[in-house]
Amino acid sequence: TQPTTRQSDPFYGHEQASRLCARFITHLFACPELPPSSSNSQVKLPHFIAYALHRTKLHSSVTFAALQLKACFPTARGSSGHRLFVSAFMLASKVICDDTYSNKSWSIVAQGMFQLREIIQ
Repeated sequence: TQPTTRQSDPFYGHEQASRLCARFITHLFACPELPPSSSNSQVKLPHFIAYALHRTKLHSSVTFAALQLKACFPTARGSSGHRLFVSAFMLASKVICDDTYSNKSWSIVAQGMFQLREIIQ
């Protein structure tokens, strides 16, 4: 018999948190789950968030601080929930953590969906 292969988890073990974050963002900001077609990506927002949580390994307090940041500024708009989440996540990380990621690292966390110059802005 062949060993059973475990299917890869598309949420990297962060399904509950990523779905909660995505729902919060899509409802508060009326964003679609898919990024704009200009990004050349079809990564749905919950999977995008799960990858960011997995890749950064930041404490959950950073994730929820990012959501709180967005809730404090509901008039803030972006072209996608992906952009809104990554910008709030970056800010929360910089405020809460002593050791922050480089802009290039954030570009990787964002799965190349945004140009490095967009991350810097």
